[in-house]
Amino acid sequence: MMPTLNSMVGMGIVFLPGMMTGQILGGASPLMAIEYQIAIMLCMVGSVSLSVILFVQMGYRLFLNELGQWVEEETIKG
Repeated sequence: MMPTLNSMVGMGIVFLPGMMTGQILGGASPLMAIEYQIAIMLCMVGSVSLSVILFVQMGYRLFLNELGQWVEEETIKG
């Protein structure tokens, strides 16, 4: 999640993302281009967050037992 959050911090200040630049060069309002770029970045953060949460939940259930102890490798395989 850190790379995604770091890219959001620098967006518009350090670099201009491609979609926003394309819209501005195409004649769209800069405010409209910024709104679209923010919406896209929020969608990316949401999808990364959801995938991390799902991965942790599935990994927790697969690799830990009900007492929070690591499960043996033989138990996981079969």
